[in-house]
Amino acid sequence: MHRLAAPRSNHRVRDAVTTAIAYFACASASLLLTRFDGGVAIVWLAGAVLFAKLCAAPRRQWTGITLACGATGVLASQLFGIHGWVAVPLPFICVAEAYAAAWLVKRTYPRFGRFQSVPEVASFLVIGGVAVPVVTALLAAWSIHHGRDIPYWTAWRDWYAGHALGIVAFAPPLLLTLRGQTRQWISAADGNRFAEAVILLGLVVAASLVTFGQDDIPLVILPFMPMIAATLRLGRFGAIASILILLCIALPFSLAGHGPTTLLHVSMAVKLQVLQIYFASIVMILLPLAAELRARRRLLDRMHAAEALHRLVLDRTSDIVMRLGIDGTLRYASPSVERVWGYRPDELTGRKMFHLVSPEDLPAVLDARRRALAGPEETAIAEYRVICKGGGMVWVESHMRATLDEHGNAMGTVSIVREVTGRRKLMEDLTQQAMTDPLTGAYNRRAFDAALRALLASVPTDGVLGCIAVFDLDHFKSVNDRYGHAAGDVMLQRFAGVLRASVRDGDLIARLGGEEFAVVLGGMAADQARLVCERIRKRQERAEVLDAAGNAIRATVSVGIAPLVPGQDAEQAMKTADAALYRAKNAGRNRSEDAA
Repeated sequence: MHRLAAPRSNHRVRDAVTTAIAYFACASASLLLTRFDGGVAIVWLAGAVLFAKLCAAPRRQWTGITLACGATGVLASQLFGIHGWVAVPLPFICVAEAYAAAWLVKRTYPRFGRFQSVPEVASFLVIGGVAVPVVTALLAAWSIHHGRDIPYWTAWRDWYAGHALGIVAFAPPLLLTLRGQTRQWISAADGNRFAEAVILLGLVVAASLVTFGQDDIPLVILPFMPMIAATLRLGRFGAIASILILLCIALPFSLAGHGPTTLLHVSMAVKLQVLQIYFASIVMILLPLAAELRARRRLLDRMHAAEALHRLVLDRTSDIVMRLGIDGTLRYASPSVERVWGYRPDELTGRKMFHLVSPEDLPAVLDARRRALAGPEETAIAEYRVICKGGGMVWVESHMRATLDEHGNAMGTVSIVREVTGRRKLMEDLTQQAMTDPLTGAYNRRAFDAALRALLASVPTDGVLGCIAVFDLDHFKSVNDRYGHAAGDVMLQRFAGVLRASVRDGDLIARLGGEEFAVVLGGMAADQARLVCERIRKRQERAEVLDAAGNAIRATVSVGIAPLVPGQDAEQAMKTADAALYRAKNAGRNRSEDAA
């Protein structure tokens, strides 16, 4: 246990010492090279070093690293900075600034350090470039004002500019280098990728040397072009490497009195502040660009993976998946369309799918699609018939939803289509069974009532709605009693056959119960209905069936006829027909009577 703890402890000490040495070197360089007239260092690199190290290190190492940097910061301040009592609080304000910025960034964005998204970059810029330096500048300016008699707001401005721009410009490349991003990219790059990187970064070097190696023409925009190209092609590595190259070339040349800043007729302090603003501007352009590119690449990778998975699923599913444009043109059809409809997907792509829908069902399909496009969050369902390649038809059930563009506007629909011909046939069979008398095959009372209500609600043809006729087999009870129920059932079936043979195909025949039947004669006047009923009565009078012993059985029928009147309800119409039937019965049976 002690053997394991010792290497960890040595590693922490080594990290703290290494960071403290780097902090001392950067602080000393800033104080020696960028401090003018005894004021504040215009360029502060040490804060970026400590901030980057804290963000890259585990939280348990922060205290040791911060204390070590605080000690070397005091030493650098005493040797090269402001002397006296001011040399004590300022170094601790510097390390507190880096610590606070790292803590707040990690608290706001726990996985900070990859610069993979715009929110991550924005958090860094707001906290490290604005919020924390503004506060520390207030404290530092007070100490400098009282210790060196420098105007308070001048000290505040120089401190804020140097520290904010220092963190924004120098911390990102340092942090990404500490996290091994550069090393990872180099190890993963193949020969072609590496050659491309050398060419692009070579162009950055050349543009930076041309810009900062001469004093005649302000070519500050020149490095942007190869730097953006490197970022677009190489991602974060290209952005980091480009920024480091620019910093390593621009800062020494500017301190030596070369480059575009020499064309400014201002003090060296202002020139360095302008240079840092230039660095920070490049960082604020390249890092969000690299982050957005990274996010888009990850999104594209996920889309490709999802597309591969979806295609695998679609190739295996029996349902048809279709994507239609806003005008109904097919954009995509899954392979199962060939098995179900007979068309290859490429035969349908680019065609209007409405031409494949049965004309009778097209209004329902169009209505469902309108509902889907109008309510993108809703799923519209439609059942319709599709014309197959061979000319036949199949029933399908389609679930469709709208597809949206980046602005939330409907751009078409996606549908999952399942063949339901078997289910539809089963439902029709069940419906038929529910509406049919099992003995005679005629419709039952429920079907008769529905047909009667529909006819009464319809528009008369030439002023005539039609008629209903109610039939009752005479003395049918005696047939059952004398010959048995089996013979009675045969008689009922025989009469149903007489009805079918005597009426039109569109007329509805129903068994109301027992030996009572009814016929709905749509569009038929009362005198015509009387002729039809008389034909039925006479045919039944001649009809006979045989019992098990071969005996002939006959049964006559009485009929009541009632014309239908607009505005009449079904119950009233039945009462009228029943009244006519009773008159026929009372008049001796085997006759037909009209309603009075």
